[in-house]
Amino acid sequence: MTVTALAAGSVADRRALLASVVKTLGDDDAHHELNRTLHHESTRAIADTGILALRIPPEYGGPGGSIVDVVETVIDIAQASSNVAQALRAHFGFVERLLGNRGDEGLRAQWFPEVLSGKIVGNAITEAVGASPAAVGTTLRSTGDGRYRLDGKKFYSTGTLYADLIAVSAEREDGREVHAIIPVDRQGVTLYDDWDGFGQRLTASGATTFDAVPVYDDEVSLVPEDHRLAHSQTFLQLYLTAVAVGIANGVLRDAIWFVQNKARPAAHALSPTATQDPFILQAVGEIAAWTSAATAVTLHAAEALDRVVDAGQIDDQRAIGEAAIEVAKAQLVAERLTLDAAQRLFDTGGASATARTLNLDRHWRNARTIASHNPLAYKSWATGDFVVNGALPPNSGYF
Repeated sequence: MTVTALAAGSVADRRALLASVVKTLGDDDAHHELNRTLHHESTRAIADTGILALRIPPEYGGPGGSIVDVVETVIDIAQASSNVAQALRAHFGFVERLLGNRGDEGLRAQWFPEVLSGKIVGNAITEAVGASPAAVGTTLRSTGDGRYRLDGKKFYSTGTLYADLIAVSAEREDGREVHAIIPVDRQGVTLYDDWDGFGQRLTASGATTFDAVPVYDDEVSLVPEDHRLAHSQTFLQLYLTAVAVGIANGVLRDAIWFVQNKARPAAHALSPTATQDPFILQAVGEIAAWTSAATAVTLHAAEALDRVVDAGQIDDQRAIGEAAIEVAKAQLVAERLTLDAAQRLFDTGGASATARTLNLDRHWRNARTIASHNPLAYKSWATGDFVVNGALPPNSGYF
């Protein structure tokens, strides 16, 4: 697809193009996950719909979609493959940072055209060194004439094996943290498919190493030092919640399919068919209810964050904090209900539902992996502290 075609089209147009891509992605996902075959073709097809430019405002050539639009789109993608949906989190997060107080007109003018052209942005942020995942050991050193040398290793780099550009965190000589945006195929960059978690195996989240990688001055931007709450951080938490909701929708889809096509009732069942068995139908009904609840609370949180952005309150710490609490509550509900739904799926067909060829267990493994990103206990604590004491959530990047 041409750059002109990618830049054209409303939110609805782009989502309509996405529908057929998502159908193919969903048809392939169970087999791909079972055999660890990365979704390169489907990810590129998603980019070619122009959906990855959803949030870019009209004045920059984009459709000006809302955060709700993005969340609904992520749920659609995650229903087919939560792996691909999460792999695109860094890309959507990059765009959202440029829209917020972490970006400026120069950065928007530089990078929005790249996104509009269909480029996918991955990241290389987290390292295996230091006291926390926020520690930075990768270095960026000046070599003169507006050039730098990038050296280091990132523990995992979600989505980067699908990406065209990488956002890399590094430390400059003066101790300032910076981000460098570089092509994935630049000399000295090596990507690995070595993520060994039991879930989200196809998120292209392997390690990335940088060995004397040349970086240019216009590819480097400073990371703010004020450590204030930022709506783009809250957006990234909401994004993970949307992926979990997509998993719940995928569980419901597969539960219905299994009962209609494969399941048999127990020998002592009250009905001769699975589609009439009251306890099988009870299981599907509960999955449907939990999925609806998880979806509703997540969209409610997305609307709250949209209101902050639309009101121009992205520098208002109280407004962002309140939205972050809405997202934390959504995570508490959606992730737990998704885990329950993924487990309940196996009550629709007994041991036959555990067949490796069906690979239905990927839903629980993926949901458990998503829920492990950020401890839900801290979401409960922050929510309780807010409603009881009016305290804002920590500005650690996990809210």
